[in-house]
Amino acid sequence: MIDLDRDAMTPMYVQLANVLRDRIRNGEIPVGRRLPSQAELEVETGGAVSRRTIKSALELLAAEELVQGVQGKGVFVIAKPGDASKGQA
Repeated sequence: MIDLDRDAMTPMYVQLANVLRDRIRNGEIPVGRRLPSQAELEVETGGAVSRRTIKSALELLAAEELVQGVQGKGVFVIAKPGDASKGQA
């Protein structure tokens, strides 16, 4: 379950990106693995966030070159935070 704080100063999409980044960093979601789908993340957050918020979190991780979307397949981890070399999904 992903617990986000609606009352926090940090936007919900940033909170979600932080949780996913931590999961990547600690190896819970290893390089090459698909992230949970938007629908799965919506369930994991208990419906606390919209799909738009989830998409924004994934876009933030993609901008950091941690994940990459593959049309029709999902979003995959391509690097751990702090990795100098980026892999491919």
